[in-house]
Amino acid sequence: MDWQWLTLTLNQAFTWTLHNSIEASLLVILILLCQQLGKKHFSIRWHHAVWFLLLWKLAVPWSIDSTISLYNWLPTSPWTSMQEAHPLTEPIVLATEALHLHESAPASIANEASFSWISLLSLIWISGVAIFAITMTRGTYRLLSQLTNDVFVQDEAILSVFSQCQKQMGITKSIPLRMSHQMTSPALMGIWRPQIWLPANLLDKLNEHELRHIFLHELAHWKRRDIPVNSIMTVLLILNWFNPLLWYAASRMRQDQEMACDALALTYLQETEVPRYGYTMIKMLELYAEPKQIRFTAGFSGSKKQVKRRIEMIRHFQKRAYSWTLSGIVVVLALGVFTLTNAKTALGNEVIFAIPAEGETISAPDQTSLSVINSLNTPVKAAAAGKVVKAEYDTKTGKGNQIILEHEGGYQTVYSHLEKLEVTAGATVTQGQLIGLLGSTGRSTGPHLAFQILENGTPVDPTKLLEHSKTQQ
Repeated sequence: MDWQWLTLTLNQAFTWTLHNSIEASLLVILILLCQQLGKKHFSIRWHHAVWFLLLWKLAVPWSIDSTISLYNWLPTSPWTSMQEAHPLTEPIVLATEALHLHESAPASIANEASFSWISLLSLIWISGVAIFAITMTRGTYRLLSQLTNDVFVQDEAILSVFSQCQKQMGITKSIPLRMSHQMTSPALMGIWRPQIWLPANLLDKLNEHELRHIFLHELAHWKRRDIPVNSIMTVLLILNWFNPLLWYAASRMRQDQEMACDALALTYLQETEVPRYGYTMIKMLELYAEPKQIRFTAGFSGSKKQVKRRIEMIRHFQKRAYSWTLSGIVVVLALGVFTLTNAKTALGNEVIFAIPAEGETISAPDQTSLSVINSLNTPVKAAAAGKVVKAEYDTKTGKGNQIILEHEGGYQTVYSHLEKLEVTAGATVTQGQLIGLLGSTGRSTGPHLAFQILENGTPVDPTKLLEHSKTQQ
């Protein structure tokens, strides 16, 4: 197994997830702020729909660069301080260096990956993902196993009420009703084969109108496709398990989801029936004081605090409460433009890279590095203006004399196997300034410069940035 490739891939996945999670946290704060300011102006449906921006942010791994992105005001890289002490390039053995390694050297040398803080944090992250995934999967499997033998509702009068609710909401999908001793609240389960579970003995404690309210609410979950949404959010929480703000956001999203379902269900009731819907909710709270919230489901009941908030909404409910407003659409679009785009340096201020040394250039097969081959003591110059983060002999990965420069825009450039260092750590350099001499120090059998460009801690193809710089010039 290629452990070097696996380590690099894991590090890249973790750094992207962490950076994206930090940006998503800012989006959560903005959503909560907009909800608070627009509590009386935006519809109930808007309060839940706005959370789909967070789902998009967490789930989609790409977005366009924009000069108006909110993240342009964030620090260029969350890893700056860590990179200064433990540069991300330390555990990376450049693919092109294989051309210069002695043929008799052990094969394990090329794949050696030394310790780094990023690698340690990546292992902790993936371990947490595995633990949460296994725990949630086992819990869901255990629940489904317990529900396997639950009986189907056969009472014709109840099935007739349920059928009328389906017809009223325009739902033609067959959705069975089942009774369970495991459930403490009515709940819809299943993405492709949906079923509604009702707590045991519930049918004996509710009248026809109250059952109708519950059926309308659960069918509203199906009509709104809340089960797939909850499932996606659960998977995203597993990947971002380390971020408590996202767990809080998921909880708020579920609360807003229940209120949106209430609003949709109420649109199918007469105005005189609306207060009765609230009484049904209170009665369910009395019957099942502590309803359990089960992931991958959508239920009727909630905690006392949640029910109080929902009843307050019901008291002031109007039919248009489930409709979109122009102001709500504008706010969602604005949030999307500012938070679903990547940071981009303002036009005219892009970092321009220059080839650091003269000679024959060879790109690595994985396109993460560049080798410049020339005679010993060929001048090596800074590819761009920046600050010297590291200038010393590397004893861990065989890079020999190595210099790491930090630039604007979250970029770093790495120069390895130098014969001589002409700068020291902490110094500021300009583009084209002499920083060292090309050499063959470390694990190398011929004079060459191993050159890398990192963006936010991740190696990128140097040739593309060098070509872009030529175009800009």
